[in-house]
Amino acid sequence: MRKLLSTAALVLTASLSVAVTPVSAETGVTADTIRIGMFGPLTGPTAVGSLPLFGAAAVYKDVNAHGGINGRKIELFIEDDACDPNKTISATKKLIAQDQVFMVHGGWCSGTVMAIKPELARNPQLPYMVLGAASAAISTPVMPNLFHPIATTNTVTRTMLDFALSKPDTKRVAIISHSDEWGKSHINPLLEYMKTKGIEPVESVWLERGSTSATSQLLKLRNAKPDVVLAILYPPELTLYLRGADKYGIKAPTVTTQGVSIEDMVHRVGNPAATKDLFVFYPLSSTLDAPEFSKWVDMYRKYYPNEPVETLSFMGMTGALAIVEAIKRAGPDLTREKVIDELNKLRDFDPGLQSGPLTFTPEVHAGITSGKMIYWPKDHAEIVATYPVDR
Repeated sequence: MRKLLSTAALVLTASLSVAVTPVSAETGVTADTIRIGMFGPLTGPTAVGSLPLFGAAAVYKDVNAHGGINGRKIELFIEDDACDPNKTISATKKLIAQDQVFMVHGGWCSGTVMAIKPELARNPQLPYMVLGAASAAISTPVMPNLFHPIATTNTVTRTMLDFALSKPDTKRVAIISHSDEWGKSHINPLLEYMKTKGIEPVESVWLERGSTSATSQLLKLRNAKPDVVLAILYPPELTLYLRGADKYGIKAPTVTTQGVSIEDMVHRVGNPAATKDLFVFYPLSSTLDAPEFSKWVDMYRKYYPNEPVETLSFMGMTGALAIVEAIKRAGPDLTREKVIDELNKLRDFDPGLQSGPLTFTPEVHAGITSGKMIYWPKDHAEIVATYPVDR
C-alpha cells in the first residue's frame, strides 16, 4: 500500500531571489510562505493517481531546495480524496476555507474534478491547476480560474484513432471502455472523430471498474474480428482484458489512453505475448531511460525513493512547473489575480518534460494539444509516433 501523506503542511525552504518581500494581505501568502493545496487518490482502487501528485510535490520540494520563489517557501496541504466525488468536494472546501490556501493543484479522476467545478465557480479568484484528470469537459468551456496542463480526452482519442488507422489495412475498429464519467469523456469525442473518418465501431463493449471477469466482452470482440481494439480502461481492467485477449486468441493490437503507464502494464500483465502489441498514449517528451529525461527521474527518486518510477509519476510535474513559473513572474507582491494573469500569458512553455509545449490563453485553458504513442516490444519502451494536433 502507498503511504498516506500527512495533511499537515510540508514546509519546503527559501527563495529564488534574496530580495526582502513585503508582508502580503493575499489569502495563503505571508512574507515568507505560499500555501498550495493538493488532493489526489492516495488510497483506494485508483491510488495509482497518487503518483502524479508525488511528482508535482517533488517539483515544489526541489524548487524550494534550490532557493524557493521570490523570498518565499512553499507549504503544501495535501488531502486524500480516493477519487470519490463527495470526498473531493469536502477536501476542496477544507483547503479553501480551513487551510486558507493561495491556490489548489489536484484531481486525478475526471468525475471528481467535474464535481468541484461549482465550488471553483464560487471562488473565481482562486487559481486551480488540474493534476491529471483528462476530460475535455473540465476546461471546455473555459473557466477563468481553472487551468488544464495535460492532453485532454479530445487530443488523446484523436491520437489513438489516428495511430490505429496508420496501421496497414486497418479498417475494423472495436472499442472496450468503462461507462463512468472518465470512460464517456473518451468515448464521445472518439465516436465523433470516427464519423469524420467515415467509420463506425464493429463492436463496442463496456467493462465496468472492479470487474473480475471479461469473458462475455472478450467473446464479443473476438467474434467481431477487429483489426485494432481501442481500450479505455484503468490498469486493473486493462490487465484483465489483455490477459483474456491473449487467452482467447484476439490478435488485434490494443491502443489505450494515458490513464496507464506502459511500464506498469508490462509488469502487471506478466506475459510479454499479451503486451507486445499494446500501444499507449504517451504524455512525456522521452522514454524514462533516455539520458535527457534523467533530470526528472533523479528529482522524483530524490524526494520519493520508495515510490514506483513510471510514466504516471511525471504527469503532474508540468502543472507544478507552470505554477512555479507563474508565481515567479508575478513577482514579490504576489496575488491570485497576478498568477491567473501570468498563467494566461504562458506561451510555448516547454521545460523538456511533456510531449509538447504548454500554452494558455484567456480563451484556451486546455494547454497541451500533442501526444506520442509508446510500446514495449521486448525489454524496454520505445516511442513509435508523435501526433501534434492543431488548435
